[in-house]
Amino acid sequence: MGSYLNRQTMEKINFLYLLCLMSFAGCSSYDYHVGKLEDGVGNKIAAFNLYNQFLKISPPKSSRAVEVKLRRGDIEAQVFHRCDQAVSDYESVARDLPPKNPWFQQAVLGILSCPDYFPLEPGRTWIYGDSLSLGKNMKDEWKTLGGKADKNAIVSSLYAGKNLVRRGKFLFQKKDWSVFRVEGASSIPILKYPFHAGQRWEFSGGKNSKYFEIISTSSVVKTAAGVFSGCLKVKEAYGRFPLSWKYTYYAPFVGEIKTTIAGPGYESPDTELIRYQ
Repeated sequence: MGSYLNRQTMEKINFLYLLCLMSFAGCSSYDYHVGKLEDGVGNKIAAFNLYNQFLKISPPKSSRAVEVKLRRGDIEAQVFHRCDQAVSDYESVARDLPPKNPWFQQAVLGILSCPDYFPLEPGRTWIYGDSLSLGKNMKDEWKTLGGKADKNAIVSSLYAGKNLVRRGKFLFQKKDWSVFRVEGASSIPILKYPFHAGQRWEFSGGKNSKYFEIISTSSVVKTAAGVFSGCLKVKEAYGRFPLSWKYTYYAPFVGEIKTTIAGPGYESPDTELIRYQ
């Protein structure tokens, strides 16, 4: 541990350790403070072990426990890539906090990011094409701008053949357990947690009201960009057109990968992912 921490930090650790020896409560304080120090210098596994020790003896709804659950969830997600365990920590925090608490939004963002079915980090790109010609007839290039992981704009450049026919900017945001597409004054929830088959929600927009349903969370989808597993299959339908709808497929940590047009007894390919980074 000495190789990671400077002399001043080591002195703090030694002081906290003495407190730990003197009282049981001191051990909790030691695990909390030293866990944060280890976390801050990138020693994530040591921090994770200290966080586990802290949560064993700390009141579960204390402010420190909330913070530590978020930190442990981040390590589960980013270091161990264990989304089930990470989401368990994030959800336990979000369920106990009011929406205006800043840790609530941090917890919800963690839930929506592991796995992340709609990445919004700056610099992401996706190129979609019509499934019939694989982009020769129609191509739509998406690129995120310099926003944040929870709120960002995507620039869409639509081509017919080689001719640019439309360029537009669309805003997306992750909040309130959902991923929203902002269209003017309307925010349409295109994805909503919890992600399980049968989850349904709606957008009330008068004649443009839409209904959504998660059909599957384990679809395997073949596209020009590759084969993706563990995908969400989401049904999107207008209330005024009950006999036709669209399916959108989302791959973990990639985003939207395919759309199809469907109705009773049929499903036809429409667009699919050609390349991404």
